[in-house]
Amino acid sequence: MNPRAFIVLLMFFIMGVVIISWFVRRQEHPLRGRLDSLLDKKPENEEEAQGGSMLRRAKKARGGLLARILDFTRLKLLRAGGSIELRPFFTRMGIFALVAGAVGGPLGGQKGLLGGMVVGALLPYVLLHLKFKRRMAKLENDLPTALQFIVNALRAGHAMNSALAIVGSEGPSGCREEFSQLNDSLRLGAPLSQAFDQLLHRSPSVDLRFMSTAMLIQRETGGNLTEILDQLNAVVMERKKMRGHVSALTGQARMGGYVVGALPFFLAGGMYVMNPKYLDPLLTKTLGNYVLAGALTMQVLGFLVMKKIINIKI
Repeated sequence: MNPRAFIVLLMFFIMGVVIISWFVRRQEHPLRGRLDSLLDKKPENEEEAQGGSMLRRAKKARGGLLARILDFTRLKLLRAGGSIELRPFFTRMGIFALVAGAVGGPLGGQKGLLGGMVVGALLPYVLLHLKFKRRMAKLENDLPTALQFIVNALRAGHAMNSALAIVGSEGPSGCREEFSQLNDSLRLGAPLSQAFDQLLHRSPSVDLRFMSTAMLIQRETGGNLTEILDQLNAVVMERKKMRGHVSALTGQARMGGYVVGALPFFLAGGMYVMNPKYLDPLLTKTLGNYVLAGALTMQVLGFLVMKKIINIKI
């Protein structure tokens, strides 16, 4: 491939990913702003203000590019449920990059070596994101059971901290670790708002935000916490059913997007195996390189747009 065409392909790809990522990140969950506005009040004392805003100040802190990359990696590791040590993660990145470079080098020469190393270095981030998605799906699936544990414990006469401890020790596996850490924070003297802030920082789930908002408002205004959590459990169960319904309705569109996205690559691979010279104009001619660059860029952008359309936030 012509070096200039390769650079143009890379620039088109990076530009498209940046535009789509910027567009997607601007569209936050519609319920998050409403839930945050319910808790937008002044703290009772200075210690609570200092502790409760610790995570928000950390998020707003500005640093160099390297510091932001390290903070982003630590946050991904934390939300994936693993250790936040950076050395093992970057060691895996190096191993993946070397293996992918060793595979891509003999196939594509210098460009294959470079592309393989880049793809191999990014693969651990992709696996980390998939692990985070699986963890959040399991947590949201088990949260109604955890809320029912809390409601039953409160009706049996336990205090709220004791009910949270029961979920942390005997609750469903998807929520056990999070509630255990929440109970540990409360036992160590952290205010309830700060403990929930830390919980939502580790697990940014809308259902958990519902729970924290309900508990904090009940703590400030009073009321029957058992009835509040019982009604909240019904809402979370309905949201769980709705997510399953939406997933079933969009299953055909998702599968169609995957097939359409993968079809050109399988077709090109089959043509190359049957008749290698058939694709020579795309790989050796300058105009063919530009056409290939544009096709790949539009393919990636189309896949991201289709994924955004079928990704319905509930």
